[in-house]
Amino acid sequence: MDTVTHVLFGAVCTLAVTRIESAPDKELPMRLAVAGTAAAFPDIDYLSFWIDPLLFLADWHRTATHSLLFMPVWAGLLASPWMFSHWARNQWFTVYALCGLGITSHILLDLLTVFGIRIFYPLSSSLYAIGTSFVIDGIVTILLAAILLYSLRHPGRRAAMSGLLLLSLYLGAQWGLRNHAHRIVAAQLSEASDLHLLPQPFSPFYWQVINRDGDEYRVAYLSLLAKDKAVIDDYRGSAALEWRQESLQGNDNHLAPLIDEAWSQPLFLKFREFARFPALYRLDESTGETCVWFTDLRYTLPYLTPSFRYGMCRHQGKTWGLYRLKRFTHNERQALPTTSQR
Repeated sequence: MDTVTHVLFGAVCTLAVTRIESAPDKELPMRLAVAGTAAAFPDIDYLSFWIDPLLFLADWHRTATHSLLFMPVWAGLLASPWMFSHWARNQWFTVYALCGLGITSHILLDLLTVFGIRIFYPLSSSLYAIGTSFVIDGIVTILLAAILLYSLRHPGRRAAMSGLLLLSLYLGAQWGLRNHAHRIVAAQLSEASDLHLLPQPFSPFYWQVINRDGDEYRVAYLSLLAKDKAVIDDYRGSAALEWRQESLQGNDNHLAPLIDEAWSQPLFLKFREFARFPALYRLDESTGETCVWFTDLRYTLPYLTPSFRYGMCRHQGKTWGLYRLKRFTHNERQALPTTSQR
C-alpha cells in the first residue's frame, strides 16, 4: 500500500501496545516517530527502480526489505540512528521492538494486495498475497487516520485496539465481498474453473473479473451495488457485465508467430516471470521497426493507461531490444539494460 497508509498503521499499532498513561509526555511522540519511520522503510526498495525497472518488478521489489526473516536485521539497523537520543539509549530494546513492529505492520498491509510478497526470502521465492485490497485504499487510509486521531485524544490502549478491531472487520468484509462476487459471476459462466476477482480502487464493491482459458482471457468490471451502470460507467451490475477478450497472441492469427517470437526472447524472461495474466497490449509497426508490447491484466484499470507495459523492438535486419513504455505516456519509451535477462 502507499506510504501514508503504512505510517498510519505503524502508528496505530504502536498506540495499541503502548501504555500511554504510564509513559512520559515526550516519550509517545518518539515512539510514534520510530515505528512510523520503520513502517515506511520496506519500500526503500523503490530506489532500485531507477537501476533497472524490470528487475525491480520481477526480482527486487517486496523481497529482502519485506522478508520476515530479514526483519530482525532491518530493525537493528533502523534502531541505530535513534541512539543519539538519551531516551533511546535508555530504552534501546523498546526502540528495537518498535522498529520490528513497524516493519511487520508494513508486511501485513502489503499482504492484502495482489502484488505478492516473498515473506520467507531468501529461503523461498514463493509469493504470498491475500488479494482483497487495492494498492491504494482510501477507506483504509481514512479509517486509520481517524483511529490515530481518536486514540491520541483518548489516551489508552483500548481506543487503538478497538480501532484495529474495526479495521479487521472492514478487511474481513472485503474478503467476504470478493467471495460473494466470485459466486455470482461463476453462476453466470458455463466454465469458470479459472476465475479471478481482483480489487479495484474507490470502492470495496468494485472488482475486476478475469476468466482465464490458457493464454486467452475474458475480462469484465463488476459493481456489486449497481443493476446496470455504476457511478463509474465502466463498472456494471452482475446482470449487465460487458466482457472483452484479451489474449497473449492478440486477435490476428497472421501476427501470432511474430508475437510469439517477441514473447519468447531471452531478454524478456523477467517480464514472463513477473506477469501473472500477461496479455498483448499493442503491436507498433513503422518504417523499418516493429515493437510488440505486453502488459499484466492485474494492473489494468478501465479508465487509465496500464502502469506496466514492456516489450521487444527491433529494426529491420537487427536483433530484438528490450524496452518499457513510461508511465502515463502513450509512446515515450525507455531502453532497458540487458541485465534484465538474468
